[in-house]
Amino acid sequence: MIAAIFDLDGTLYTGHISRGIVQHHKTHRVKRLHVGFFFCTHMPIWWLQLAGLLSEATMRKLWSRHMGWMVQGWTPQDAAKAFAWIAKEYAEPLMRPDVIAILRDHQEAGHRVIIVSGTMAPLLEHIDRQLGIDDIVGTPLVLRNGRYSGASELPICQGPDKVTRLEAYLDGGDQVDWSQSYAYADSYTDLPLLEHVGHPVAVYPDDKLAAHAREHGWGVIS
Repeated sequence: MIAAIFDLDGTLYTGHISRGIVQHHKTHRVKRLHVGFFFCTHMPIWWLQLAGLLSEATMRKLWSRHMGWMVQGWTPQDAAKAFAWIAKEYAEPLMRPDVIAILRDHQEAGHRVIIVSGTMAPLLEHIDRQLGIDDIVGTPLVLRNGRYSGASELPICQGPDKVTRLEAYLDGGDQVDWSQSYAYADSYTDLPLLEHVGHPVAVYPDDKLAAHAREHGWGVIS
């Protein structure tokens, strides 16, 4: 089996899922205190990364790990309404037509298309439905007494753990011909995922990934 693995934020679409959550909560006037607390505690992490005092990989992992704070207390049914809105109203208009066309080519070729992202898995499911994709690997949220606790299940689907979670999803991945498979991502932090396949493609890459892709003769979409 040949797989085609796609990152989400910055790859399939131009936005960031945290902005979609904020847009939903602001529009519907819900959980604004949760949003405010999340950003008050996480913007300093971003500033530390910009100042070179924290790695981008650590920053991304912390942001993804705590994203569930913004849906804390909701039942899955409550959250599903918000997730469907975010997928339709925020993510869909920002999809990259050129990258979606490549995704469709893989589907037509009979490849197994999988989205692998640090995004909350229940939200990722709604984005996949918009795209007509069955396979997702995201960051699961912890449920307690039928409600989201705000915590995420470890490991967070970022960096090397994208490969860990992907292989777990595929029961080890022995049925996949990785040398003939494809991966698409925009960030240097996705290097472990890109190096896991025979056909890595840097999609609108950051400077560090663009340089690495050129050096190694990888495909680049920009």
